[in-house]
Amino acid sequence: MKEVYQTLVIEEVSKETQEHAKHIVLAGLKERFGLLDKSLNQDLNEIVLNYNSRGNLFLVGRINTKVVCTGALIREEADTGRIVRMSVQKEYRRQGIAQKMLKEIEKRAQAKGFKKIVLETTNSWHDAISFYKKYEYKEYDRNEYEVHMVKDLL
Repeated sequence: MKEVYQTLVIEEVSKETQEHAKHIVLAGLKERFGLLDKSLNQDLNEIVLNYNSRGNLFLVGRINTKVVCTGALIREEADTGRIVRMSVQKEYRRQGIAQKMLKEIEKRAQAKGFKKIVLETTNSWHDAISFYKKYEYKEYDRNEYEVHMVKDLL
């Protein structure tokens, strides 16, 4: 039985949660691409070191003790953050969890002084594109593989 998303707690990744976070991101990539090249995801081997220890931010969302989602924010430019590694475990999707993670990332981006957030997603991931558009992200570039989006923070 699924637990309700209102019990979601979002916090910085820790040594105890980084392996769970890695599993969620890799499972999402495998689901999307059908196969997985782990050599392309070296940043996930030591998430605390590769993100939070370097001044970036990697968040996990937990329901009780179970990690169910991830999201990260890295500095792109002095006033711009980039969202990466957004993923929700398959059985927890469509419960508002991604929205809560996105809003938390935006709040923390503002606290870091970012004026805008950018992201990219694969151009065939229509549900991801629609999700970000719903939360006021605007497409500013597209090529045969990716869609690039931006949101100005107020």
